[in-house]
Amino acid sequence: MTEGYVTIGEAARHSGLSVDTVRFYDREGLLGALPRNRAGRRLFDAGALGLLDVLVALRRTGMPIESVREFSRHARSGNDSTRAARLALLRSHGERVRADLRQLQTDLELIEWKVAAYTAAENGEDPPPRKDV
Repeated sequence: MTEGYVTIGEAARHSGLSVDTVRFYDREGLLGALPRNRAGRRLFDAGALGLLDVLVALRRTGMPIESVREFSRHARSGNDSTRAARLALLRSHGERVRADLRQLQTDLELIEWKVAAYTAAENGEDPPPRKDV
C-alpha cells in the first residue's frame, strides 16, 4: 500500500459505513478525485478521511444529500471564498439539528412517562402524573 493512504475497507471501518456506501460517496464525487493504487483501488489520505467524517455526520444528522453535495463541493475547492457558503450551510443545518434534539427530548420524556405508567400499572400503583399537563 502507498504510504499515508488507507484502502476503502479501512476507510469504511474508520467511518462506520459499508464499503458500498463509501463507493457511493466516491461515485457521487463527494470525496473529490481519490488516487488509486496500481490495481485501480481507491486510496484515502487523512484529508479524504476527514471529509468523509464530516459528510457522515451531516448525513447522520439528516442533512439532505443535495446539501451534502453542495457542502462537499465548497469544502473540496480549498478556496477561502467558499467559507461563507459552508458556514451558512452548517449554521442552518445546526439550527435544524437543535430543533430535532428538542423534539426528541420531548418525545423521550413522553416515552419514559409511558414506561413509568405501565410499570406502575403492573405493580398495582397509580401512574405518575405527567409533567407537561
